[in-house]
This record gives sequence, structure tokens and C-alpha cells, in this order.
Amino acid sequence: MNEMKPSSLKMTTMDIASSVSLMAYSASMVATPICLIVLMKEMNLNLSEGGGIEAVRTILLIAVLLISGLAASRFGKTALLNTGGFLLAAGLFVYAAAPSYPVILAAMILIGLGGGLLEALINPLVQDLHPKDSGRYLNVVNAFFSMGVLMTVLSVGELLSRNIPWRAILTGLAFVFTMISFFFLFSSRHAHKTGQIPDNSYKNPLSHTKDLIKKRRFWVFALAMLCGGGTEAAYTFWSASYIQLYYETLPRAGALGTALFALGMITGRLASGWIKQSHLAALIIFSALGGLLFSLGFFWLKGLIPLMILLFFAGLAVACFWPSIQSYAADRMEGDSTMLFILLSTAGIPGFSIIVWVMGWIGDTWGLKAAFGVIPLLFLTLLITIALESRLPERKSKA
Repeated sequence: MNEMKPSSLKMTTMDIASSVSLMAYSASMVATPICLIVLMKEMNLNLSEGGGIEAVRTILLIAVLLISGLAASRFGKTALLNTGGFLLAAGLFVYAAAPSYPVILAAMILIGLGGGLLEALINPLVQDLHPKDSGRYLNVVNAFFSMGVLMTVLSVGELLSRNIPWRAILTGLAFVFTMISFFFLFSSRHAHKTGQIPDNSYKNPLSHTKDLIKKRRFWVFALAMLCGGGTEAAYTFWSASYIQLYYETLPRAGALGTALFALGMITGRLASGWIKQSHLAALIIFSALGGLLFSLGFFWLKGLIPLMILLFFAGLAVACFWPSIQSYAADRMEGDSTMLFILLSTAGIPGFSIIVWVMGWIGDTWGLKAAFGVIPLLFLTLLITIALESRLPERKSKA
């Protein structure tokens, strides 16, 4: 008998509100790197001070991730997500009007706090909305994160090229995010009134956290998340620099390479919306295998156009990792999915910073092309990890 095809997706208003919030969140993440050179010139900052702007945001984001489960059990996910949206919008307004470097750092505290709540709780909320079919919805919702990256890279870069002030650009982003925050607020109120969002299913997040981290299988998924986040960060952060250094192109070409990678991720996540929940392990394994082959092919390329094409297919391969590993882990492990998602995100986000730093160190020592040798190792580790895990019993694990 032929297996039934998956039913069509039924995106609720809450799904749409979560999607556009992720899109705006990603825009707030990549706006600073794009505007950084102009901002540094205006304020006479050096590179370390410029890097400090992102460091403050990341530190606050990780700190909020660590406490968000406890806060969600007390106040509810949507209340914190509403708070996070308005904090992020307020931070962008302060950022745009900042007269000095210390005020920019203060703005990044607000942006880090708000962004941390969004990062921690949007995916668990989608899991609550679609507990039996979350993998498909998580991939589609997370596609909007990549859409935000793509749109911001292209639009902000073009606006700066046309001498539009960076302050005006950030003010525009702040207004857009404020409108999205109100949309999320009204959508969440309607969803609670109609019973779309279930009540909190857990009362003791610290106990759930201890139970999860004691399980060997949790650390298997944590390693998978670190590798998945690392591959995404490697291409997103270093592709533009590689193109400019090795092909001696203008920054626009580097931005195009990053945009093509983001476009591949958008395509991959939307396509993953048609994959049944029971096939998530196969999706992750085949994506890792394809990514491994693409990353090895990188060393045989001799032209810019083939590299651009490869970056698109690399984005396709990487696309499913973050949402699919989380959803697959929720199927395979006992325990509260909210705390599981938060803990796995906490494991995955360091993959962004660690891998980017390691590749930079290798690049300084042996050249940036050698640094790209880290990526096949990440794909291979992820492939082996999920392949071995998928051979364990299908019931939720207590191990």
C-alpha cells in the first residue's frame, strides 16, 4: 500500500506572526555587520570596539536563553515573546539615535534581551501549536529567518551604496519591527481566546532541565545542533570575505554569495514543509550527506560562477538542520519540549561563534581556503551522529 502523502499545511495567524517575527529578528542580527564600516567611520571606532557591539548582543542572548525556560513557566511563552518584540524594537530606536559608543552598547543590551526571548521561545511555541507534525511547520516558519537575512543583506547593502544614512535604515527597521510586534500581540490574544495555544504543560523547569541533561541522548542531539549551527555560521559569515579575497571582487559580489546561500536555505526549508514527521531523520541524514559532497567540491572549483552555484546548494543542504533536529529530538526524547528546544538552542548558538572563530584562526595561519576544511568535518560528524541515533529504538528514550 502506498504511504499517504502529507496533508497540506494549515498556517494559522499565530504561525504567520511567528514567521514574520523571526524574519524581523534575523534582520536585526545582520543589520549591524552590514552597517558596521559606515558606523565605525562616523564614530571613530576601531575593529575591537566594532566587534564589541556584536559581543554584547550575543552575551545577552545566551544569558536570556538560559533563564527563558524558567520565565516561560511563570509568565507564559506569548507574554515573553510580546515583551521580547517590543524590547527589540526599542533597542533599534535607541541604536539609530545613539550619540556615542556607550549608548550603542546600551541599545545592544535591549536588542540582546529581546532577541534572546524570540530565539528561545518561537520554535517551542510552534511545537505547541503543532505537536504531532511540528517538523514541517518549524521548517516553514524558520524559512522566514533566512528570508530576513536575504532581504536585509540585499536591501541594506543597496541603501548604503546609495548613501542612505545608517541611522535612517535602522529607524526604518525599528518601525517595521514595532508593527510586527503589535501584530504578534493581537494574534496571541486571539489565539489564547480560541484555545489554539495550550496551557503550560510543566511546572518545574529546573527539574526538567536536570532530567534532560542527565540523558545521554540529549548530548547526542546537542552535538548535532552544534554541527548544524556551525555549518550555517561558516557559510554565512565567511563566504563574502572568501569571495572578495580570492576573486578580488567588490563587496557587492560577496553580498551576492551570501544572498545565494540564504536563498538556498529558504528553498530548502520551504521544501522541507512537505516532509512527513516520520521522515525527519532521513531528511537530516541525506542533507548532511549532500552538504558533505558540496563542501568537498568547494576545493575543486576554479571560477566565481561555480562557487556561487555551490553556495546555493550548500544552503539547500544546511536548511533543515536547526528546526528538524529540534523537532526530531522532541519525538525521540521524554520531557518537556520547551526546555528541550531551549537547551538545544543553547548548544547550537555556541556553534556559530566557536566555528567562526576557529575558521578565522585557521585563516590567519594557513589561509581562508584551508579554513573551509572545517565544514566537511562538521557535515561528517552530523551525518554519523544522526545516522547512529536513528538506529536506536523508535520509542521516546529514557536513556
